[in-house]
Amino acid sequence: MAKRLDSEIKVVSNGDWIFRGMKIEHREVLAYFRKNLKEGPDGVYIDNRYGDLSENGYLLLEGYPLNLIRVGEENGELLFFSDAGEEWKLSELDLIADREGTLIAKRKGNRLLKYRIARNVAADLSRFLEETDQGLVLRTKTATIQLPETEEGPEVPLPPEFRS
Repeated sequence: MAKRLDSEIKVVSNGDWIFRGMKIEHREVLAYFRKNLKEGPDGVYIDNRYGDLSENGYLLLEGYPLNLIRVGEENGELLFFSDAGEEWKLSELDLIADREGTLIAKRKGNRLLKYRIARNVAADLSRFLEETDQGLVLRTKTATIQLPETEEGPEVPLPPEFRS
């Protein structure tokens, strides 16, 4: 079983990662954190593994920790690429509008871990978006998806045992 701890990292509203008041700027470190970011029932954590040892370092989220930075099309299906080095088909994601009206994404089944959609991706998606009486719809060659508006935002608190 992994050791649980407060990583002392928070993601602020503009998406910057902060450790003990200092912005984390090393690309390799951020890439590692993003690649190993997981969702648990009570928070979002970095899954660190060293041989037989493992620890889950929980984060405080005030902003979105992950970003969808590119979109492409393959066989009529949209593919999204994240800054964590992941590739997701549209069918593997839920796209929604957050409480600010910003388009965000979650992997199907996820509740807390959310991706901000970068401006260039939103611009590329605009050709697939349609305003209807029922709201915003994303229409591709292979899918028509209603994009619900929610009151969700990026915030995820630390689990109760780490709050002071």
